[in-house]
Amino acid sequence: MVIEYLTAILVVVTAIYAFLTHRMAESSKATVEEMRNQSEAMMRPYITVSPFVRPHTPFIYLRVVNTGRNAAQNLRLTIDKDFFQFGETQDDRNLKNKVAFTTPMDSFPPNSELIFALAQGWVLFEGNGKSDICPAQFKITANYEYSGRQVKEIHNIDLRGYKGSEGERNPLVEELEKIRKVMEKK
Repeated sequence: MVIEYLTAILVVVTAIYAFLTHRMAESSKATVEEMRNQSEAMMRPYITVSPFVRPHTPFIYLRVVNTGRNAAQNLRLTIDKDFFQFGETQDDRNLKNKVAFTTPMDSFPPNSELIFALAQGWVLFEGNGKSDICPAQFKITANYEYSGRQVKEIHNIDLRGYKGSEGERNPLVEELEKIRKVMEKK
C-alpha cells in the first residue's frame, strides 16, 4: 500500500514538473520571439520624410532619409498632390514629376538622403497661400522591401507650422553682409 501512495505522489510531482517545464518552454519561446522582433526593429530600414528650414535662409526643404541600418529595396515614393517648387508651374518644377517620385529605386542605403527645395515662406504662405500650386499639407507614401517583407509608410507633411516662424540667424553672416554693403558703396 505504501508503494501505491508513493507512486501516486511521484505521478503528481511528475505532472507538476511537466507543467512547470511546459510553462518555462512557452516563456522562453515568447522571450526569443520578442528578442527576434527587437533585433529586426534595430536592423531594418526606416524611411523618414520631413520638412526643414535651411539655416540662414527663408527656404523650406523636404528631406527623405533612410535612418535605419539596412538598405530599403525597391523604394517607391509617391506624393498625393501636385507640388510646384517655388510656385513655378512648369512641369519640371512639379515634385510629382521628379525621378524620385516616378521611378522606383533599386536600393536606398542607410543614411542616404534626398533633399527637395519646396519654396520660400512668402511663396507658400502669401495671402491665403497657393494651395493648388504649393499645398501646405500633402502626403508622401514610401513603399519598400527588406528581408522579404514589404513596408508601406505614409508621411503626412504639414507646412502650416512654419507660417510666421523665423529661421536661425548667424550674427557673423549679418556682420559680413553689413561690410559687403559698405564696400559696395565705395
